[in-house]
Amino acid sequence: MSRKILTNTAFSSLAVYIEYLFGLLASIVTARALLPTDMGIYSLLVWIVATAVVIANAGITMGAIKFIAELRGAGREDTQAALVQRLRRMQRVMLAIVALAVSLVFVFARQRLAPGVDIWLLALLLVSVALRAPYMFNIAVLKGNQDFGSTAVVAGVGASLNLAMVLVAWLQAGTLPMFLVIYVMSGMVFYLISHWRASAFISAMPGGAVTLPVELEARLRHHLKVVAFTIVLGTIGSSEIELLSLNLFSDAAHAGLFKVANALAAGVALLVPGVLSAQLLPMMASAHGRGQGKAEHRFATMTAWLFVLGAPLITFGVVFSGQAIGLLYGSAYAAAAPVLAILLVARVASVVGQGATAYLMSADRQTALMQLTMLFTALRFAGAFGFTYAFGLEGAVLSAMVLSLLGSGATIGLAVRVAKTPLPWTRIVRILLAATLPALCCLPWVHRLPPLASLLAGTVVCAIGYPLTLWLLHGLSEEDAGYARTIATKLVAKVRKRR
Repeated sequence: MSRKILTNTAFSSLAVYIEYLFGLLASIVTARALLPTDMGIYSLLVWIVATAVVIANAGITMGAIKFIAELRGAGREDTQAALVQRLRRMQRVMLAIVALAVSLVFVFARQRLAPGVDIWLLALLLVSVALRAPYMFNIAVLKGNQDFGSTAVVAGVGASLNLAMVLVAWLQAGTLPMFLVIYVMSGMVFYLISHWRASAFISAMPGGAVTLPVELEARLRHHLKVVAFTIVLGTIGSSEIELLSLNLFSDAAHAGLFKVANALAAGVALLVPGVLSAQLLPMMASAHGRGQGKAEHRFATMTAWLFVLGAPLITFGVVFSGQAIGLLYGSAYAAAAPVLAILLVARVASVVGQGATAYLMSADRQTALMQLTMLFTALRFAGAFGFTYAFGLEGAVLSAMVLSLLGSGATIGLAVRVAKTPLPWTRIVRILLAATLPALCCLPWVHRLPPLASLLAGTVVCAIGYPLTLWLLHGLSEEDAGYARTIATKLVAKVRKRR
């Protein structure tokens, strides 16, 4: 692997983790400043803006990354500049349509979606849509030109300033309107920084009418027709649509509880097993290229390893969800503890299925994946609104968990059928048991110690107990066990050498 690829990977990963970690911290601080009801309204409005941005981009940003990189590799800089201008104009048209639609939603459903929020604040959120959509386009231009260092700068500076503003508002006992204004200001910050970093490419764009080669124009239109629908539907289907159903059919406070629990569960799933999942597609594609059943073997191995990384998160979260919520969000969100425990199952299940997704993509089964995405997106909408209407918060949470399990199960089942390679289910059962035993050992003191002390003690017990039980129950394959023994031998040798 070249040094440039490694550098780009490092910058790309850094951007993702900085933006998500700082965003999670900002979400925690915001929740502590607002009561669950206000947090529910705030989260719904942010979700509406994010959804509007996805629809406004409608696959345009993905097209920018794909075709800019392709033209750059071919040395066609003039065509690249024309392409960027063409896509920018398409985005502006989509943005105008989306802004009009969101305006109508705010005008006719303001009291239902955001009771008590002044109309001028909702107008500011329209400004946020107008800022965040071109911000994402600027990021796409940078990625297409493989300037991942700039994406890391944008993420680092923007997320840091956003967190700083949220902290100041919290210290000043900020209210819901103040946090909405900060959200709009953060959108402006992200846009300005991204525009600054992409200015070298923007300044190179030619003026006047934009013309593209007929062949490229046809490919571009085909790409947008195919990708736009899938991206919009898939992104909305995997987003927090429960925030809308809970605000409409249950209670804004329930939406606030769901938001804080889901933010924490999604963050944990991204930062632990998600570290491996980000590397799965290139690993699977490489193995598929070597043939001889390498990809099939790697699919089974990587899925088992995702269980190794994800299982302790679920068992630990089930036992210590109350302490985690109390410590991070305060007593006002105590009712979010069982929600966190259930959503951890849902989010980790989604990550566990990514090994199968990577295998199917490397085996050119994108059509089957698209069909599964469309099916479970429809089920997600039906489940979120139907179960929320019938059972409130409990229905929304259980629907999210069941559909995540079914979605990952269906994807893994399809991959097993295509690969004709069974998963090591006996080993997976041992992994689940190995993750459960240390968590059960923590039950005697969970509610007897203060939250911080309880979490620290549980972390120590699980950090020591899980690898030990995993080893004793043969949760590792012979290959993995041999690799672990090699690492342990090297570590012991280094310690002895220093002595």
